Amino acid sequence: MKNSFVLLTAFVFAVVIAPSQTQAEIRPLVEGQDYEVVSPKGTKEKEVIEFFSYACGHCYTMETFVNNFKEKNADIKIIPVPTDLGHPQWQIYVKAYYLGELLKVLDKSHTKIFHRINIEKKQISSDAELKTFFVDLGVDPARYDKALKSFALSSKIRKAKQLAKTYRISGTPTFIANQQYKLDNRSLQTIDMIEKALLDLTKQEL
Repeated sequence: MKNSFVLLTAFVFAVVIAPSQTQAEIRPLVEGQDYEVVSPKGTKEKEVIEFFSYACGHCYTMETFVNNFKEKNADIKIIPVPTDLGHPQWQIYVKAYYLGELLKVLDKSHTKIFHRINIEKKQISSDAELKTFFVDLGVDPARYDKALKSFALSSKIRKAKQLAKTYRISGTPTFIANQQYKLDNRSLQTIDMIEKALLDLTKQEL
């Protein structure tokens, strides 16, 4: 059943990775179709929460878009939030993201984990493998052990799970604009429309 869910998730988001064909595909956003209002009030500052998983192939594909979006829109804060979507085998990837952050090697670990899983097809399935991965990046083993057992790590993981629950995240990638609008990638369909939605919905006023 879990495998079926993964396949369904991949099918649902497959359309997202296809580049848009023409400018004619850019259209006005439709509330309740392209996005859902999940809070009556948003943030004062422009921000986008990106729910993702290293085990999600479409999240890996979307990384290029997300990086380009950040470069072009420095006024919009991007907040990556790893999620396991209820898959026990994906929980280690939530841990991996925040360990990279705590150990201050996220600039290296983030890209390398995505590449390892989606290109090299090498999973990380245990704490021992995760430790080896970070030690190979140059992290001191003692620092890794301390971070692994830290309150900071458990707190970050707990907060990520609560956010996924709050926004009812059932697939990845999922974007939340200004903590108020949840994008529907299936309706938006193209990269250009996702970009338009993020830009429009992070404005102070629509």
